[in-house]
Amino acid sequence: MKKQLLYTLSFAMAFTACKKSFLDKTPESDLSTGSFYASATDAEEGLTGAYRTMANGNFFQYDNLMNTDGRSDNCYVNGDNTSAEQPLEMFTYVATNTNIQRDWQELYNNIRAVNAVLDAVPGLNSDEWAGTTRKAQILGEARFLRAMNYYWLVTEWGDVPLITSEDNGGDYYPSRATSTEVYAQIITDLVYADSTLNTTPYNGEYGRATQGAADAMLAKTYAQMGDYTNSLVYANKVISSGTYSLVGNYANLWGAANKNNSEAILEIQYSGSTYSFWGVEMFAYVASDQWAKRNIGSYDLIQAFKAAGDTAGARYTATFNWQIANASFNSPAAAWEYTEAIPFMNKWPDPSGWNSTDNITLLRLGDIILLAAEANNELGNTATAITLLNQIRTRAGLDNTTATTKTDLATAILNERRLELVNEGTRWNDLMRAEKNGYVNVVTLMNSQKDESGTTINYGVNTDKHQYLFPIPEQDRLLNKNLTQNTGY
Repeated sequence: MKKQLLYTLSFAMAFTACKKSFLDKTPESDLSTGSFYASATDAEEGLTGAYRTMANGNFFQYDNLMNTDGRSDNCYVNGDNTSAEQPLEMFTYVATNTNIQRDWQELYNNIRAVNAVLDAVPGLNSDEWAGTTRKAQILGEARFLRAMNYYWLVTEWGDVPLITSEDNGGDYYPSRATSTEVYAQIITDLVYADSTLNTTPYNGEYGRATQGAADAMLAKTYAQMGDYTNSLVYANKVISSGTYSLVGNYANLWGAANKNNSEAILEIQYSGSTYSFWGVEMFAYVASDQWAKRNIGSYDLIQAFKAAGDTAGARYTATFNWQIANASFNSPAAAWEYTEAIPFMNKWPDPSGWNSTDNITLLRLGDIILLAAEANNELGNTATAITLLNQIRTRAGLDNTTATTKTDLATAILNERRLELVNEGTRWNDLMRAEKNGYVNVVTLMNSQKDESGTTINYGVNTDKHQYLFPIPEQDRLLNKNLTQNTGY
């Protein structure tokens, strides 16, 4: 019961899925440290279990795309769940929202699995590790995973409990650490991962954390903190590493045949199974389906593509699949006329649906190049920022940017990130940075959104901005009286 309270979990959601490579091995992440970890093999299996815990959950499979792109001006969540998913679209979520509760619990369950590895491995000695750096690499991979989970906790909830060991030093009812403290732990973990991991994944097994993944997450984390100097250091490290290169044709970023391509920094690996809880069923048009698809492209997003002159090239056609829906539009109601073709997501074009072999893209070079452009612009390196931005525009078949001032260039980069990274989980945090830097007011942006008919969508984002963060789940506050609530809930 103590561990349930520590990680605020009343249950763990896990679905059996067939993954490729090292994830095909039997995980042991649900065993306690004392009863399981006795050898190098145990350590490997524990780490595999931590990866699998992340891969099997809803958060990274599709929930977070609703939390980010769906909550933003990019997409309409369009979920048919009126109490959990539709509030994400309409900014009416409350502390009893079951999607928000599930995501919080899954992220902490991921951290629990990682902390089990980090508690046990330092005390292990094995002949299998003799003359190698594998022990340090295991710790580096685990600390990367912990950092990634805390990145999403701090950006979506703000102040959160900071738990860095299985028993949390005997504190089974932890209070919330400040965002500053959480970010500091993320940086510490990622710097350790950067110092211990190689540029290529261990044993050639795609899906494992690498030095490039750690550097990419450092760049993203520092940017979210407003530290563009350090963000640029790590973005440049990724770009100049020689490990990654832009895929020539944007369409070749997507689909099972293009997994782990030259641009991919980190992908969750899937090989298909009778039920993998991932695939085109969640977002893309499937003729046989009669239920709502998540994250339909918004009218505003389509207008952004048109304004950029980006409706004829590979980026547009790879992003959207215009089809007539099989059911009425759910949320926002009538945002698109469902008897006409609407823009379904097309980045996972696998017709096998639940058995999809598509991977989930977590980090890729295009994101980091544009982040480097953003950092350079904020630091006054205008020419370099323009060069980086134009790399992405050229790949998309667009002319070079005409922006020259810092403000105009910031707007151009923000818009390019929007078009380049649709439904990849970046838009909400991009908007948070842009508002902090003075380029956009998200309240005004969202409350001025219009649907296809020109009618203003009644989002009702409050001027106190409390909806920028999710509420702390009520169930977890009932279990842990030390958890305070975010303002406004």
